[in-house]
Amino acid sequence: MVRLDSIRKGELGRWLVGLALAVPTAAAVLVENKLWLLLVALLAGGAAWHEYASKLFGPPYKGLAALGIAGWALTALGACFLGPEGQEAGLILSLACGAVYFMRSLQPGQDPVSLNLLARYALGHLYISFFFSFVFLIKTMDYGSRLLIFVILVTSLADIGAIYAGTRLKGPKLYPKVSPGKTISGVAGGSALAVAGALLSSLYLPDVFGALELAAAGLVLSLWGVLGDLFESAVKRARGIKDTGTILLGHGGFLDRLDSLLFNLPLFYFYLFLRVTP
Repeated sequence: MVRLDSIRKGELGRWLVGLALAVPTAAAVLVENKLWLLLVALLAGGAAWHEYASKLFGPPYKGLAALGIAGWALTALGACFLGPEGQEAGLILSLACGAVYFMRSLQPGQDPVSLNLLARYALGHLYISFFFSFVFLIKTMDYGSRLLIFVILVTSLADIGAIYAGTRLKGPKLYPKVSPGKTISGVAGGSALAVAGALLSSLYLPDVFGALELAAAGLVLSLWGVLGDLFESAVKRARGIKDTGTILLGHGGFLDRLDSLLFNLPLFYFYLFLRVTP
């Protein structure tokens, strides 16, 4: 009985945190003024970068961590106000700053350590700064707010379905070497819920998106999001940690919460871009 109560309390805490995250996210996406989205994204991406740096750089390299967060801000601002060109410029400047840091930190006998840090820094900008900044590029498209809601909703439903289906149905593991808890039944449950959510999205998306297209998008995003989840799990496993943070009760850290979305945002953007390009 105690165990059941603790599980229920844990689920309640998880749902409360999820609701607390969903409200400001939805508000930032739906409000036409993109400054609200910029503020929320800067905070979420900055928190994710802080977690990433604390786990992959360590306390002695706080300067590099600050450089990473500043680089995320540059990339986000560029994407928000200048579009793809600004996104690329921000990313290039961020990587250039990392290269300068690398050259200044070189010491006899420490070259492999410095090179390793530079690689982790560059990975952080590709994984967090570049991927997350696609949120601004989607926002500026026709029906951008509704399309952002779609990709966030489908990704979230895939996560929820995977957790509950995997916990209750169990069965064969998907990739135990990387993520011991992830099951094939969880992936199937997540995909089913994502497709259902995608079909319901026809209530607010324009008629140009047919039911079959929405269902296919929901399925592809749910499966591609699993790759993002597994990638973050591989990074954590390489570092010997379970979560990137503990600030979000039941969700781990911000990076744990964003892992699938980080992979889905660029994929969804390029699909939309190719869809409207003659």
